[in-house]
Amino acid sequence: MFDSHAHPGIVTERAFVASASASAYEMLKAYKYKAIGTLALSGKDPDFPLLEKAVSEGFSIGEIGLDKRYGSIEKQEEIFIRALEIAKEHNAFVVIHTVRMYQRTLEILRMMGIKRFMMHGFTGSPEMAQAFIAEGGIISLSPRAENTKHFRALLHLPFVTETDMNTGAEEKRVLYEWNEKLSGITGSDIASRTEEMMGDALNG
Repeated sequence: MFDSHAHPGIVTERAFVASASASAYEMLKAYKYKAIGTLALSGKDPDFPLLEKAVSEGFSIGEIGLDKRYGSIEKQEEIFIRALEIAKEHNAFVVIHTVRMYQRTLEILRMMGIKRFMMHGFTGSPEMAQAFIAEGGIISLSPRAENTKHFRALLHLPFVTETDMNTGAEEKRVLYEWNEKLSGITGSDIASRTEEMMGDALNG
């Protein structure tokens, strides 16, 4: 099983580990699949030079994005666009965190011409999911998606699975149970599909 979005815990090659702050750079270096980002919710000022250094060393970019709950959206957009510029310069894969700002996020991704990205923890509509997929993106579902009104409809689309937890024994248990539940509903091997999709995205 491969966790498509987790946070630093036990070092593993079975998860894509991301941070909302560049201050996690040293910790993230131990992971095979890692992303470094900057979000208003992290409480840290953007460190774009460190993001550029990390991406030049093979990191992905993320978490980055827009979150209606935190601070000035104008400032968040400025940070988001600068981080996407770095990703585009290096053809880096991008992990997007978005809360109640899906349409604006989609507009910015289109404006920037970003084609290698994942919408992590997606809880939007199937129509919005299809729009992101059409742009080259991947939709990632955590167990929180089960509590949304669009949950069943999203299962008809291609998606990967995540825990959004620190890597370790509890994360593995949650991921296994989540994959088993979705496989039972869809009749597909969700764990294998996730590994294939993420392998193509991160190694391509």
